[in-house]
Amino acid sequence: MKATFFTAGLVGLTAALPQASIQESSSIVAQTSTTSIASLQDVPQATSLAQAAAVNVTLAVEVPAEVLDTTSLKSNSPAILTTNPTESEEYLSLADFLAPDLSMDDIPAVSVSKRDLSALFGHSVSRGPFVNFLKVQKVIVFWTCPEWIHPVPNTFPGWRNYKSNGVNLGGWHVLEKNIQPSFFNDNAPSAIDEDSFCETLGLAKCGALLEERYKTYITEKDIDNFASYGINTLRIPIGYWAYMPAIAGDHYYTGGQKLAMQKIARYAIAKHNMHVVVDLHGLPGGQNGLDNQGKTGQLTWWNNQTAFDLSLEMVRKATDDILAQPHSGSYTISLINEPLPALYFFGQTKDSIAYLNKYYAAALKEVRQRSKTLPVAIADGFIGPQTWDPYWTNVDDHLVIDTHLYFFVGGSYSYDAAYGACYLAKSYQNASNPTFIGEWSIQATNFNHLGDNTRRDFYRSQLQAYSQYLQGGMFWNGKHDGDTVVGDDGSAQKYYWSWEILASEGIVPRPGDKLESLC
Repeated sequence: MKATFFTAGLVGLTAALPQASIQESSSIVAQTSTTSIASLQDVPQATSLAQAAAVNVTLAVEVPAEVLDTTSLKSNSPAILTTNPTESEEYLSLADFLAPDLSMDDIPAVSVSKRDLSALFGHSVSRGPFVNFLKVQKVIVFWTCPEWIHPVPNTFPGWRNYKSNGVNLGGWHVLEKNIQPSFFNDNAPSAIDEDSFCETLGLAKCGALLEERYKTYITEKDIDNFASYGINTLRIPIGYWAYMPAIAGDHYYTGGQKLAMQKIARYAIAKHNMHVVVDLHGLPGGQNGLDNQGKTGQLTWWNNQTAFDLSLEMVRKATDDILAQPHSGSYTISLINEPLPALYFFGQTKDSIAYLNKYYAAALKEVRQRSKTLPVAIADGFIGPQTWDPYWTNVDDHLVIDTHLYFFVGGSYSYDAAYGACYLAKSYQNASNPTFIGEWSIQATNFNHLGDNTRRDFYRSQLQAYSQYLQGGMFWNGKHDGDTVVGDDGSAQKYYWSWEILASEGIVPRPGDKLESLC
């Protein structure tokens, strides 16, 4: 049987990232590799996940004569004649293959009114079964984990000149049951969030438990551990009830949250030169209806003047508290977390965008009356940072966009989700305001498992992509003990969401480590 060899473009941003801006010692080595195509059905066509870039990397393809006899090669075909293919036993998913005529100009627009998660993250479900057929050698990208900037206190260079390698301290001041189920199960098994936790136990008992937790859940030893891996940023979620009593109908405990946060923040800044993002995670009335705001199902923040006014009061108090700290120049205030105008609707409407802009403008005014330079983060609301360009371009020199990237929904596979992260990071880089990824994890929709390198590749590729193209990000979460089974091998959620566990397993790199990355 005669055969002819072709080269086709590989995709995944594996050679598209200019490394010098992160670490001058980084290096890239690209290798040509081979796959066998047995029929026309085996010729992959990439979906939107793979529309990242037509990078300058080649893949040699061996095509049998009978396939050539039935294939019409056009001038715009992704294949060109080559010789001397090599062989390998490594696998790539179909996300690694670029369909004809796709380039960065083909990045699909994200609807303002609704985010199409399947289109955004790629239809991986249609690719997964074929991954074991493709035998190719991966393009190897070597990336040296940088020595992350740790500005000395009060010398933060601004978000345009800063790369964050951060973690979230979620579940500390705003309880989430999935982060530490044992805390709920041991004390209030029927509770599903912080509000029902305190409602079930009563404020006295709830307060005593929470006060102990404020002192012991996050410690200076944890901060030292973060710092040993180069962590330079902490994002600390906190609810409105840390600054004022719970509103009518809510059951939150107001106590030592602020003091505990301030103690850890001061230590992190003074000892390790970290930057601290104070994230207003739960607003009066509830801004997203999720448990991460403190009260599941509550969604009365929107178009509610009382909640609006109380939110501005929260911003004033949080700003004053930050400015009263000994190193107030080492903080950013984040005005809201994951605002969603309807339950489980991960997008925005024109009306909700208008309302968020009203809140952002009023809150920013409150901050600027107190400080002209305190960095302020606004949430993109799951619609991409560029959507806000018409409203916030050249408005404030100290503004940063907070967007969250997760792949546990939308049909992604663990072995190609890393490419989606690279694609999205690059697609966001031209937003008019600097952008950081306020939350990210390494759980995909499908094929989560512990026994291979997918978790390592997914973590490191996101770390590289977000710092290469954007202003870095903060992994969710610093600690996570979730026991929900999310892996095909029966593994629990904590193995994909706990920075602490991932660091202990060698998945989190240290500065100076030379990595094989997929970006």
